[in-house]
This record gives sequence, structure tokens and C-alpha cells, in this order.
Amino acid sequence: MAKFRTERNRSLESLMDMDKSVKVAKQAVGNRPRKMRPGHGLEFSNLSYSVMKQQKKDGVKITKEVYLLNDISGQAVRGEVMAILGPSGAGKSTFLDALAGRIARGSLQGSVKIDGKPVTTSYMKMVSSYVLQDDQLFPMLTVFETLMFAAEVRLPPSISRSEKRKRVFELIDQLGLQSATHTYIGDAGRRGVSGGERRRVSIGVDIIHKPPLLFLDEPTSGLDSTSAYSVVEKVKDIAKSGSIVLMTIHQPSFRIQMLLNRITVLARGRLIYTGTPTDLPTFLSGFGRPVPDGENSFEYLLDVIKEYDESTLGVDPLVLYQKDGIKPDQVARTPVPKPPKIPNTPFIKTPASKHFSLRSQPFSIGNSTPRPDHSYNAADDDDDYDKSLERKIATPMHMQMHSSASFNPRLASHFYKDFSVWLYNEVRGTPRRPPTWTPARTPGLTPAKTPMTGPRSYVSSRQAKPARIKTPAPVFTPAETYQASYEEMNVELVLDEPEHRAKFANPWLREVAVLSWRNFLNIIRTPELFLSREIVLLVMALILSSLFRDLGGESLKTVSRLLNFYIFAVCLVFFSSNDAVPTFINERFIFMRETAHNAYRASSYVVSSLIVYLPFFAVQGLTFALITRYLLSLNCSVIWFWLILYASLITTNAYVMLVTALVPSYITGYAVVIATTALFFLSCGFFLKRTKIPVYWIWLHYISAIKYPFEALLINEFQGTRCYNGTAADLSPGPLGDLKFSDLHDKFASANCTLIGDDVLSSMGFQVESVLYDIAILLGWGVLYRLFFYVVLRFYSKNERK
Repeated sequence: MAKFRTERNRSLESLMDMDKSVKVAKQAVGNRPRKMRPGHGLEFSNLSYSVMKQQKKDGVKITKEVYLLNDISGQAVRGEVMAILGPSGAGKSTFLDALAGRIARGSLQGSVKIDGKPVTTSYMKMVSSYVLQDDQLFPMLTVFETLMFAAEVRLPPSISRSEKRKRVFELIDQLGLQSATHTYIGDAGRRGVSGGERRRVSIGVDIIHKPPLLFLDEPTSGLDSTSAYSVVEKVKDIAKSGSIVLMTIHQPSFRIQMLLNRITVLARGRLIYTGTPTDLPTFLSGFGRPVPDGENSFEYLLDVIKEYDESTLGVDPLVLYQKDGIKPDQVARTPVPKPPKIPNTPFIKTPASKHFSLRSQPFSIGNSTPRPDHSYNAADDDDDYDKSLERKIATPMHMQMHSSASFNPRLASHFYKDFSVWLYNEVRGTPRRPPTWTPARTPGLTPAKTPMTGPRSYVSSRQAKPARIKTPAPVFTPAETYQASYEEMNVELVLDEPEHRAKFANPWLREVAVLSWRNFLNIIRTPELFLSREIVLLVMALILSSLFRDLGGESLKTVSRLLNFYIFAVCLVFFSSNDAVPTFINERFIFMRETAHNAYRASSYVVSSLIVYLPFFAVQGLTFALITRYLLSLNCSVIWFWLILYASLITTNAYVMLVTALVPSYITGYAVVIATTALFFLSCGFFLKRTKIPVYWIWLHYISAIKYPFEALLINEFQGTRCYNGTAADLSPGPLGDLKFSDLHDKFASANCTLIGDDVLSSMGFQVESVLYDIAILLGWGVLYRLFFYVVLRFYSKNERK
């Protein structure tokens, strides 16, 4: 144990000498010619993205910051395809989201520039398009219609319709979709285009307006080799037209690799290699791991990454070589596998065995042999990380700057023992990353990079003497990414605003018209969206007419039957709207994809989804009203009856749309809609009259969307002096309860007129006897639901990481 501590407590002088040697090595690398062109294309520097992870260690909850991206820099230029590669979980999609502005403001650290100018996330979305890994398309539209609708919303009205059609046909030819021009997209239940054609249509939707930047997330996943090659070939043609193209790809074939202009390889969120595919063998040879004959260089690199990642060294040797050109020694070239995890025992939990080391022991730059570090380290459980992309707590600024050790409570107990080394490491290696790449928050860039800390840092307590460190001279130039000097980085203290341009291509009314026409086609070609509800209302109207039969009589028994019929009619209308739950949840992902890069406004979508359903609601309400009004001989006005049902369908559809915008799945949506509709049903005044509801639940009576159509239907049926004959026993059991006579009772009641219509309304406890008043309030609730629906879509339905 004494020897172990002696090796750990290196002197401050030796650390400073070793740092000078490393500085000399970096200086030699910095003198190499730069292959990047600063001020051109898309430049990114020091991109880092972290999330908070909570885990238990020895029964104690520990919260630590885990980096999904760590200090990534590089450049993508126009006319080239840059592929982001790496093993599963390397952070490829996270990196693509970071570049595309799909990470919430304040969570991403680093800078992103276009042609040398810093940009905001909103501006990035204006000038770019993002093709998701999953193809989110309407299945009942043809390939031509899908691309034509994309042209209508993404191209300005100054371009004529004939020019838009011409561009669509040119795009179809470019993507090789001539044979599928008039074929439906299709889905799991309907045959349509093939998987490769569907992927090319998804790409076409996002490039119809020729964006300067194109991001693609796994465009070849799920495709055979021929289809995957065809897709990448079309993507390369798009890049040749002058766009900057970046895409993630998991396992490219050799043919696909030859189509790529530049590749960026990640592992554990860190940059392993950036350069051309043809230079990859040179990179591996310079690292000391030449590609064997007959091996694919990229597949061999993945094997090397896996070998190092599963060893005690981690991927740090590869990262260091890529960044600074420092070759690993012979020991580091033969990584030792990690020892199996040993379950904790009472002996391991002793304070001595948990001695916290400020310097991890993964590998040495000299010739000393690496040894496993038995000190406590919270990063040992990184494999158990649940990939959550949401920060659980706010991270103070000082914690962000000292993420390597600020979350470990055992540091204080050994503070004085290692004070000199601790002070040196903290002053010399404090991270100085810029907090975000939003210009309003980043007036200047910080030249320093995030130091490598934690269980895989390069400052080892078992390193050899600094004199043994030699400046390498690798054949490959690993540090191709441009890193400006301190003076260059601080030239722009005040960032210029991006060029002024309209956020959306079309005016609001044109967006509403185009979206309404697309929704109309979907409804016509998807019978279940309209015919299913129409058939339900038609069949139920006939069944109710046969069950209740004649309701035009003047006996008191007819009153109770009328009340039962009308409450069931209202509930039928409300429950028949539940079919909109899965419909919108499936459509929501298309909405998020299209609006993520300003294809149209959320308000246009909300209004168009209402307008296109209005005629269908009118037909459905009229069908039920006409059948029941005349088959049951109701005493109501058929026009008011239809208007009440029409308003009910509009309001309940708005409510269902609001719920589905808030819930994550249609199962949850069904549960919420049914539960809340049951509460509305209970408090509408049929089972419990307003005077019988407890005062602390009376608010539920007034927000019940069933209360107002039910009242309106009864007013439409009973308002007036129509007489009903019989005894009080004819009303029991029934919903009317205690009778309360109206002001007109004494004037019109007689021996042959036990009750008049107004007496029924008074007994039900209605405060305002006006059909128009109830319809107005009902539609008011519908407008309020639509407004909330818009707020949710506008501010909370964003496809971005937290």
C-alpha cells in the first residue's frame, strides 16, 4: 500500500517538466500545413454536449455529468459529402443534431460557423434541411403529389406552378424515381414504393428548395446494398450541385466509402479520425496499427476502436494521436483488457480502498507498465448509462468548468495531501469552453479545449520521466481540423447578424390553402377517417330509433325517455370522435419534421386541420339529426338539432386533438380522452344536477363539454307550453327528480296538463334557457381547445434534445 501511494504522489516539478515536453510535441504538430480552409463552408469547433446521470455507488446516490460529445472540431465544405461514422453509441446522431441546431439552447457548448460567421440555431434551421432516419410520409399520396406539396410550401409564390412542376419532375429524374412517379407511398397495411424509393422520396422532400445545408441521419439503414449505394450516389449528386451534405452512416460498404469525400469517425463522443477515406490506412499505419492485407480499412478501424475501448486504456491513445500526432508507446499499442468487475465487499468499502486519485492510471506515454486503478471513480459505471437526453438538474457554472472532480464528495478528505498537484492540475487544466454557439451568448470564442479528465486522462501517475518523451513524426497528419490561434479567435468580438430573409417561404393564407388540400386528399383516400364515423352515426341512429320508437307522445313517461335519448346522443357524438387519437399521433411526426425547418407555420396547420373537417362534420351531424328527428317524431327544430350536433363534433374534435398533442402514444391518448369524457358525462347535469354537486366540484360542471349540448338539446325539445299528462309515478325512477314548476305553469297547467315543457327545464336546473347561448359557449370551448392545441404545437412539439 505504501508503494502504491508513493507512485501516485508525483511531485509538482515532474508534472511541469512533462507538460513542457507535451507542449513541444504539440508545437511541432502545429507547424504542419493546414489542409482546412477557414472561413469556408460549415466549421465547428470544441463542440461538447453533456447530460446529468444519477446512479448509486455503494448505496449513495451520485449525480455526475456525462459527455455525449466531447471537444469535436472540424469542417465540411460545399460540393462534398461528409459522413459521420463510428460504432453504435458513438454519438453520431447526437453530433448531427448538434450541427443542425436540434439541441436545446444552452445545452450545447462550442461554436458553429457558416462561411466564417457564427450562426444561431434559428438561422441554421432556415438554411438547412434534415432527413430523419425514419421515413415520415403520408401513405396515401403518390410520389409526385408528395414532392409537389413540398414544393408548394417550401418554394415562394413568385415561382409559378408550372415552374414548380418542372422542378419536381427534374428532381424525380435526379432521384431515379421515374417508374414510381404516380405510385402511392404506402405503409405497412398498403403496398407502395420500395424501401429505397421511399428513402429517396424523403430526401427529395427536403431538397426541393435546394438548401445550402443538408443533414441526413442514417439514410441507408434498413436498405440492401444496392439500394443503399443508389441513395448515397444520389446524395453525392446533390452535393455536387453546391450543397454541404453531412450524414451519419453505420456500416458503409467499400463502394459507398469511395463515394464519400470526407469521413469523421467518433467513439464515445470523441473524435478519432477526420479526413478522406483513402488516407485512413496511412492514419492507422502512423498509429502503429497498419491495415492487414485484404482488410477493409474502416472495418479494421472499428476493430481497433473496440479493442481499445474494452481495455484499460480506453480510446484516449487514438484521440491523442488524432489531435496532436503523439504516437503511443509499445505498451499503449497492445491494450490490456479490463479486468472483470468484482462485487463490492465490506473490505472494499473501507476508506483506504476508496482513496480518490486526482490522476487516473490508464496508460503511460513512457515505458512504464500500466496498472489498474483501484481508486474510486464514478465513471466506472458508464456502461450502465441509460442514454437519457434530459438534464435532471441545473449544472452551476463552476461545476461545468470542473466536471472532472466536482461531483466526487471524497475530494475534501484528501485535499491537503495532494494540494500542490491538485492546484497545478486545476489551474493548468481548467476547461474554458464557450457556453453555447448562439451569438447572443458567445461574443468571443475561447481558444482552450476541454482537457481530458476522468478515468482515461493522459496525465498518469505512473508515467516515465519526461526526458523519455520524444516528439513523433508520423507519416499521416492527424490534426487536419483547423484550429485558429488565440489572436484569430478573438477578432470578432461583436458577431454579425445573419442576412435578413423571410422565415417562411409563403404567406399564411397560401399555407392554409395548400395544407387544406393535402388533408382533403388524405381524408378522401383514407375511408376510415370519415366513413367509419359516418357509418357509426348512421347505424346508431337507426338502432336508437328502433329502441326508443315514438317519442312524440304527451305522457310523462315520454319525458323520461326523451331525457335518456338526448344524453345518449350527446355521448355518442363525443365518443365517436376518439378515432382521431391514433390519426393525429401518426401525423404529428410528419408535422414535427416539416416544421423543424420552417416549411410552414403551426397556426396554418391548426386552421387547415379544422377547415378541412368542417364539411365532414356537417354531413355526419345532419345524418344523425334527420334520421332520429323524423323516425322518433321529435318535437324539436331539425335545424337547431343539427347545429347543436355540428358544434359538438367541432368541439370534441378540438379536445381530442389537444389531448393527442400532449400524450406520447395513442394508448395514453385513449385513456385520457375516455377518462375525461366520463367526468364530463358525470357532471353535465343528468346524473347529478347542478344544485346536488358539492361546491368544491362545481367547477367541473361548468367546464364539462357535454353540459352545453345536452342543455341545448333539451331546450330545443321542451321549451314552450307543450303539455305532458300523467302521474308523478310515471317520472320515477328517472333523471328529472324533484319537480320545479316554471313561471308559466300556473297559466297553462290544468287537469289535463300535469307538466308543460318549461317545467321540465326548470326541474333540470337550467339557468339560461337559450339554444344559441349554449351553442356559443360550446364553440367557445372549441376555440379555446384549438388555441391550446396551437400553443402545444408551437412551443412544445419540437424535435430537439434537451
